[in-house]
Amino acid sequence: MESSAFSAVIPVIALLPAWFVSTSIFWWCFSLIFSVNFFIFHSVVALGAGLMFFLPAQRLFVVRLLGTRLPNSEELKRLNPLIKTVAQSARLHTPRFVVAIDESNDINAFACGGHILVVSSSAVQLLSDDELAGVVAHEMSHHLGAHTVALSIGQWLSLPVIACARLGFVLQGASLRIEKYLVQRHRYFRIPSKVITSLFTATAWIFQASLLSAHILNNIVGKNAEFQADARAVTLGFGKQLSAALSRFTFNHENSQREHRSHHLAKKEWHEKIFSSHPEARTRIARIEAQLRTQQQRR
Repeated sequence: MESSAFSAVIPVIALLPAWFVSTSIFWWCFSLIFSVNFFIFHSVVALGAGLMFFLPAQRLFVVRLLGTRLPNSEELKRLNPLIKTVAQSARLHTPRFVVAIDESNDINAFACGGHILVVSSSAVQLLSDDELAGVVAHEMSHHLGAHTVALSIGQWLSLPVIACARLGFVLQGASLRIEKYLVQRHRYFRIPSKVITSLFTATAWIFQASLLSAHILNNIVGKNAEFQADARAVTLGFGKQLSAALSRFTFNHENSQREHRSHHLAKKEWHEKIFSSHPEARTRIARIEAQLRTQQQRR
């Protein structure tokens, strides 16, 4: 277990107060219908994070939770041999991993849960086999270094927070419409309606702020995890392949930013906004090349 696995706990700790409050809201709603102990309810929800590491649940539930899909036969035909090659280099059993595809115009990949490797559809289409092997080696290295443990727990804990934030904004919109309707007919509704609207707005933004704080903290502590995963990929023998993939990513990303910057930002999903953190690709390439030179000098 690498140091990044421990530092990744910091964003999760920052998310705990918002998780506790949002889960308490769900408990209150649930208790209106069923008699459920407060602490048992919270414990069950917290232990539900184990689903992120349970292989069948990952195939049935987590893959969809992430907004991804299972690969088709052509994608599997391409990815499976590469995963097997990298797994053999790491002395792992290939069946441990669940492969998922993220429909995206970006060349991207990420690791999640105990076994999930997510590769973007563009990465499968645009990268060569060698470059794709480098990407797989990097993401598999996150699992080998236990970087995904705290990340996955954070993803699970964020679900009630996200739900409450979205609910707050929905109620805010509804209260604004009701306020407009009532104030036109009875002016004395103005103050109470504004108080209610402000309450919903504040609630939504408080939950949103907790997610943003987790995002910022994850960016701070997550860069080292990327460097460590790169270093392990080089050790496994996939340094040149990963460097080539990062070069391709840099070229593709710069072009897409120039042509579709606003569309690109709008297409990002919640798991990308909250939990993704990558250092500059050029910095990573420079470090990989330096490690490769060091390896050659030692031989």
